[in-house]
Amino acid sequence: MIESKLSSSLSILIGSFNTHKCYPPTDINLSSWLIHQSISPHIIAIGLQELPFSFLFLRNKSEYQWIKLIEKTLPNYKLLSRIRLNGIILVIYIQSSYFDQCSAIATAQGFMNLYGNKGAVGVRFEFNQTSLCFINCHLSAGESSNAFLLRNKQYSLIHQSMLFKSQCNQYQWWNINDHNGIFLFGDLNYRQTKTNQDELKEKTNILKTYSESDIKFPPTYKYKLNSNSYNILRRSSWTDRILYRTNGTFISI
Repeated sequence: MIESKLSSSLSILIGSFNTHKCYPPTDINLSSWLIHQSISPHIIAIGLQELPFSFLFLRNKSEYQWIKLIEKTLPNYKLLSRIRLNGIILVIYIQSSYFDQCSAIATAQGFMNLYGNKGAVGVRFEFNQTSLCFINCHLSAGESSNAFLLRNKQYSLIHQSMLFKSQCNQYQWWNINDHNGIFLFGDLNYRQTKTNQDELKEKTNILKTYSESDIKFPPTYKYKLNSNSYNILRRSSWTDRILYRTNGTFISI
């Protein structure tokens, strides 16, 4: 929930899911993920990672099927923006009755690694005079110290390189820090160490800049495919995270 000095409270739902290069099952129902009886979010941001992709056909069958399924679940919402970088996609939906309150919409891409399956995409816009920025990331995997350092480097690259260019004014652009509310989420791939330290919390400075709500669910990594059992060959970790921060005292979250 966001409280803005220029507007009433604003509710936001953020979802992140690594598809593992899979198409959605035909019988899947996303209501338990995206629909909450206690609140109807003004804004819903959904980030997917590892969509199947081809360098020749980026808007492919898997993207179509996931988007169709999401929109079937959200009949009272309109698509505000969509951006994809190979296997990473970010979609922003707004409650239909609030759609006209959005302006200055812009998208941006962050780094992309050699294989094209890691990187970041972002959407920024203004909602009733409050500027918001959403970034869906997929950072490098691995439990080694080198993999950890690479994730830190990629995090820095995202903040250094991501620019949102205005669609209306070629001289207008924004970086990540130019927003009242910033939400960075996705498969950040930070792991539990051998001594059960959370890399993100205890070995980086990221949470000195961003905040994170208390984690009240089991580790999201690594499950055996199509099961509720963990892969014992990997250290269970909270690789999927949602971080947020505000600039100044303009809004509170």
